[in-house]
Amino acid sequence: MEIRSFTTATIADFVSSEQFQKLKHIPISKHRALSYAHNPRSAADDKILFVAFENDEVAGYLGALPDRLFYRGEWKRMTWLSCFWIDPQFRGKGIAKELFDLAMKEWGETAIITNMKPGTLKIYERTGYFRPPAVIEGMRGYLRFNFAEVLPPRGGFYRRIKPILEIYDFSLNFINSIRLLFYPGYKLEPGIRFEYVEEISDETSAFIDSCNDRYLSRRGKPELEWINRYPWVIEQDKPDADSRRYYFSSVSKRFFYQMIEFRNAEGAVAGFLMLSIRDNHLTVPYAFFRSGMETTLVKFLFNTMLDFQLNMLTIFQPELSEEIRKKKTPFIFKKKIVKPYFLPKTMEFPELDFQDGDGDVVFT
Repeated sequence: MEIRSFTTATIADFVSSEQFQKLKHIPISKHRALSYAHNPRSAADDKILFVAFENDEVAGYLGALPDRLFYRGEWKRMTWLSCFWIDPQFRGKGIAKELFDLAMKEWGETAIITNMKPGTLKIYERTGYFRPPAVIEGMRGYLRFNFAEVLPPRGGFYRRIKPILEIYDFSLNFINSIRLLFYPGYKLEPGIRFEYVEEISDETSAFIDSCNDRYLSRRGKPELEWINRYPWVIEQDKPDADSRRYYFSSVSKRFFYQMIEFRNAEGAVAGFLMLSIRDNHLTVPYAFFRSGMETTLVKFLFNTMLDFQLNMLTIFQPELSEEIRKKKTPFIFKKKIVKPYFLPKTMEFPELDFQDGDGDVVFT
């Protein structure tokens, strides 16, 4: 067994190599590698992927997304661990521990994990590097019936009856579509203008920076534009050969970001949203806004769902979540949800001041 590590500078060569093309299982997609290579918070020698090889085949891997947090009054280099996988035939051989030990040593035991699969929670706990998981509360709203998408990932019985769930969804949503005719859209407050942007202006960048004091990651113009230009999931009707060799999702029938700038009646920037739309699901990775803009932004989110015929909204931004909870909405069902974070024992966080997109969440 050999464990090799790849850096920001070497990852592109690896995914272009003859060895990579021959692998039965690949530890990273090519477009994800491209994203890693352009991470504005990553140095050339940062180790971003740890791969265990057995007889020139991948036995397991662990990814690391370099970042920094404004921690105790200064910037601190750290990483988010991501894409942890062990080939079933090699499980129980201690590979997971070797990968975690190597990654934590390289990153000074500063790694954080979120957006994890439920089945991996016990593994992270057993490593000994992390505190018991802390959680951030959010909410999820359903505009349409979505049983066939929500239930089958739980496995077992639900996966077997997915065709039946699709029939239920179709039938119920036919009736639901009549109800939605009475929600043609929401008018925003007088004087509010919005614009979809591909590049963040200097004025908006300064506005984002002024709102960032409350957050640990403080991602701004360089990071948000990097995310927008270098996604980890690309739009594709069907999986290709590489996506079938990769355990984590890398393609989706619909996946894109929207960056929206909001201005008030005086023409000043009053808000900025970065939205992610994947298939029929809307999320809000980043939200920056002046007090009093909550109603406007929630109306905009509802309009986006109606325009793109989306089924589900997930949001963790506390002020917007609260606005949705207390207002009458077109949702057929709303529920509270939580997101766990595994935090390193070497760091203390009195408050989990993260945006929903922090870590690798914005990419998935």
